[in-house]
Amino acid sequence: MKTLLFFLVLLLGPSLAHAQTANDEAALAALPQAFIDAWNRHDGHGLTVLTERDVDFVTVDGKWMRGQKDFETYHTRILGDRFRLSMNRVIGTNVRFLAPDLASVHYTWQITGATDEAGRPLPPRSGIMVLLARKQHGQWLIAVGQNTNGAPARSEGTDIVSPLAVVP
Repeated sequence: MKTLLFFLVLLLGPSLAHAQTANDEAALAALPQAFIDAWNRHDGHGLTVLTERDVDFVTVDGKWMRGQKDFETYHTRILGDRFRLSMNRVIGTNVRFLAPDLASVHYTWQITGATDEAGRPLPPRSGIMVLLARKQHGQWLIAVGQNTNGAPARSEGTDIVSPLAVVP
C-alpha cells in the first residue's frame, strides 16, 4: 500500500503542485484590468499597491525600476505629465500557473492620448506586458513586470501564432 501511495505521489505530484482554484485564476485574470484602471485614473499609488515591496519592473523604453519607491515615483511622474490625458485598455489576457503561489500573466494593451515631451499628441500604440505574480497572504501581487511596445511582424515569425495578438 505504501508503495502504491508513493507512486501516486510521484505521478500526480507535479500536476497537484500547479492546481489552482477558480478564485486564483479569476484574480490573476483581473490583475491587468486593475493595472489599467489605476493607469486610467492617472494614479501612480494605485499602480503601486498592486506590486510587491521589492518589485522589478522594466518599461517599454528599457527603464528598470527596483522597489515600490522608484516604481511609484516614475509612474506618478509620467501619469501627471505626458500620460495625463491617456487612456489604456486591455485587449487580451493569458494566465499560466508556474507554482501554487506563482503565475505569469501576459496581456496585450492599447493606449491613446499620450503626448511627447513637448506636449504634441502621439498616435495610439499597443504592446504586450508580462507580469510574474506571487500570492502572498491570499493576494496576488506583481513581483516582476516587463512592458514591450508592439512592432510590425518580421518575416521570420510569420508562421508562429502568438497566444495574444498585439493590435497594430
